[in-house]
Formats: sequence, structure tokens, C-alpha cells
Amino acid sequence: MQSYAKQFDFDKAILWGDHLRVLLNSDLISPGEISETLKEKGIFIASSEKSDTVPLLSACLLTPAEFSRLIEKSFLRESGKKYSSSSYQLSSTSVDWKTSLIDDFSSVIDGIQLSDGRDFASSPTLTVEPNGELKISYSVRILDFSKDWIQQELIYPAEIRLKESTNGLKIEIDRYRTSKDTDHLNDTITNAIGKFYKSQNITVDEKPFSIKFENFDNNDRIRFFLQLTSTSDTEFTCKEIGDFEIIRDQEAGALPKDQQIAWMEGRVSKIKVNGNDLGKVFLLHEPKYYPFYFLVKMTVIYTFKFGTNTGDCGIEFLFAGKSTKDNDYSGTIFNFSIEKLSRLEKNSQHEVRKKIIHKVQEIRDKAFSFVSTKK
Repeated sequence: MQSYAKQFDFDKAILWGDHLRVLLNSDLISPGEISETLKEKGIFIASSEKSDTVPLLSACLLTPAEFSRLIEKSFLRESGKKYSSSSYQLSSTSVDWKTSLIDDFSSVIDGIQLSDGRDFASSPTLTVEPNGELKISYSVRILDFSKDWIQQELIYPAEIRLKESTNGLKIEIDRYRTSKDTDHLNDTITNAIGKFYKSQNITVDEKPFSIKFENFDNNDRIRFFLQLTSTSDTEFTCKEIGDFEIIRDQEAGALPKDQQIAWMEGRVSKIKVNGNDLGKVFLLHEPKYYPFYFLVKMTVIYTFKFGTNTGDCGIEFLFAGKSTKDNDYSGTIFNFSIEKLSRLEKNSQHEVRKKIIHKVQEIRDKAFSFVSTKK
């Protein structure tokens, strides 16, 4: 996966001034990445806004290593990984679902096509992990020479992991994507696997089960989100709710004439709330108002303690994949992503992220089970 823009020579093409400013101001470089580079150069400022940090870093002479890291982050978007999960019901606990896919993987994905301007930087490859999981990894290259130099060639990696559930009744599929293209391709590959498994009588259904928007009514959807903050795990605890996003359900009828909420009537269709806004946090804690809006996104700050690695992480939960511009969220799938993570030693980052993902998946599954059994 470590493949970057071919036209770039790190040893000869060092940018500064206005040329460097183009890179830093792009959406491909996050404010945190700029602040981190400034700190490495001994420059500490209170603000992480690009309007404050970009002029400072543009005036600096970067070392080849610093410049290479920024370029790599712009060409290979590992940091933007989004996670989603689905599962297949096995037809029998004794069926060998691994060997079948390993032996026929090439034929399963044969015929999968990419859109114009896209090709595989690395083709889909199936490997067996030390823990027994099957991992399908690939990366997509997007070429567009009408863009600025930093956007002419971008590479987006993705993974699909398959593992057996604890009770041996399901194949659990974890999908990691970094762009809309890899999200679509993950769906295509997963569907091809489902079709293959069903044809071999390995699974009960051809299509996998995913947590979708329509699995809940408005009340249960909010309760599901709030359950994501309920964890008694000593290694992984909820610290606070961050931002959340609510969509007014126009088909739910008129809002109650309570002064606390009546101000929304006819004026607000979408509201983004900061977790510290006490005047609006009631929207999450007043069940009598739940029927009147959709909760579609929420950030939760967790504290983790994995051995000597401790810190906070910000997890964004959301229903993603909306294909329409209106407020129709039907068909969207529940996803999460690690948006913030405390600074860690480089050799610990991968393992900590892996443990965080596992903990979040456990919390998600327990929350879904809790809400489902309460219906």
C-alpha cells in the first residue's frame, strides 16, 4: 500500500512559501498534522486554526523527513479511515468458509471494474492473519490532471476482514474505507463474497446483515446512540459526549408547545450541537421530544488504558451513505471513525488503534442488542 504519486521526487522537490501553502491549505492536510509539524520544530501556539498555523509553517524550511511525511499524508489517506461492520449467518457451525474463499478468491472478484480515472494501485489480495482472520487489502489510485499538483494522483487504501463470531454461528465482516470509491468497492466485494457463499450453501442469505437507519424508530435510534456511552470496561470508559447532529422529522407532526423546544418549529430542519451547549443538550435527554427528530451523528470521547498506553480518543458515530439531498436516511449504514487520538509512541499507535476499534465494536453490538431486546 505504500505507493505515492509517481511524479514526485522527495529528494529534489522541496517546497516553500506559496507552493507549500497550497499543500497546507488543502483538505488533504489536517490542522492537527500542521500543528504537529510545528511542535516538532519547536513552535507552540494556542490555536490550531489553519489561518494561524499555515503562515507560520510556510515561512519555515522543512527537513526532507518533515516534508515527506506531509506529502505522504496528502497522497495516502490512512488517517481518514471509516469503519463499518456486517455479518453473514452460517448455514452450519461445521462449514469450512475460509478454505472455500481462499481457493476461489480470484474467481469471486473476477470482473469487478473501477470507474474511469481510477485503477488499482494494489489489487485485492487475500491473506490469512496470524489470528486466523481473512484479510482482503487493496488500494485505489485516482488520477485527475485538471487538479493542483497535490491532487493529481491520490491513493486510497481499504481493507475487508472476515472472522468467525464467538459462538461460531456467523461470519463477521469489518470494512475499512478511506474514500467514497473504496466504500463502493467494499460493498461490491462483500456482495460478491455473499453471492459465492450462498451458491455454496455456506451462508443462509446472500446479502449480509448491517445496522441500518430503518432498524430503529426515532425513539430507539436516540437510545441506541446513548447506549454507546454506557461502558463499565476498566480499559475503555466514556468521558463525555461531544458534538451531535439532529434532523427534524417533518412527518412527526407539530412540536409540543413547550418553550424549551417550540423555537425549532418552522425554523430549523437540521441542528449541529456542541456537547458543551447546555441549552441544547436536553435534546438527548428528554424522551418526550425523541419522536420529533432523527439523531444521525454523535461524537463520544472515551478514555483508554491499555497497559502503559493511556489517553483519550474521539469516536464519531454516524449513519453514512445517504444518496439523496433531502432528509431521507433510509438505507444508510451505521459507521464509526477515530477522529481524535492522544499522542502515542509511534510503535504503539497501530496496536492501540486496533484495540480501540475492538472496544468500540463491542460497545456498538451491546447497544444494538440492548435496544433490540427492549422493543
